[in-house]
Amino acid sequence: MNLKILTELDRILKRNPALKTNKHSFCQVINGIFDIDLKTIDYTSNKHGSMPDLCEQIDRACLHKYFSKIWQPETKKFKYSGLAIIDEVNKMNPDNVIDVGCGYNEFKGKIKNLIGIDPYNDKADVMAHILDYKSDVKFDVAICLGSINFGSSDKILSELQGVVNMVKSSGLLYFRVNPGIQHTKKEAKWINFYDWDPVFISNTANYLNCEVVVLKQDDHNRLYFVLRKK
Repeated sequence: MNLKILTELDRILKRNPALKTNKHSFCQVINGIFDIDLKTIDYTSNKHGSMPDLCEQIDRACLHKYFSKIWQPETKKFKYSGLAIIDEVNKMNPDNVIDVGCGYNEFKGKIKNLIGIDPYNDKADVMAHILDYKSDVKFDVAICLGSINFGSSDKILSELQGVVNMVKSSGLLYFRVNPGIQHTKKEAKWINFYDWDPVFISNTANYLNCEVVVLKQDDHNRLYFVLRKK
């Protein structure tokens, strides 16, 4: 869950509790504050309150706007998790490769037998979120460059498990992650960049029944690591 958004929703309702019973007005306020364009908002009250559902809806809208309209790839800037991955993966002569959160699908046609999925960019082969993508194929390699980096630990772990489940035993997973550095563009204001660190990577590999093959600092304060599924 995006705690920045949840905290702001709490602040809004503290100032004007009546908005909770007027979805039309509440939606207008949300669009104005978060700079998004929701047509309606959807939430139901339960024992946890109604705001977590709404928080997720706003979070998805913020991510969609930023990564479909604003963000541009900088693959060439990274020593380890950039273009070097092309030759490294091709040397394995893989039968199937999946690029998770492929953005503009830059590796398409450069890495053998690659399919790119992305929930926000229509250059992807399949427009789908990690947890929504279904395939009967198990992949030799998964590439996740900056795509599993948003939200809470629970969300990150769910997405990691989803990717590991896509990969064959002994398959490799390539990652570039952001240790919580906020993007500077104003449209990224409400995005919660997860603060990855080497200890979390090591412990999570064990949790996922994987081993760490490589873990090192990459350019621009990013972390690069490779996991092998046991």
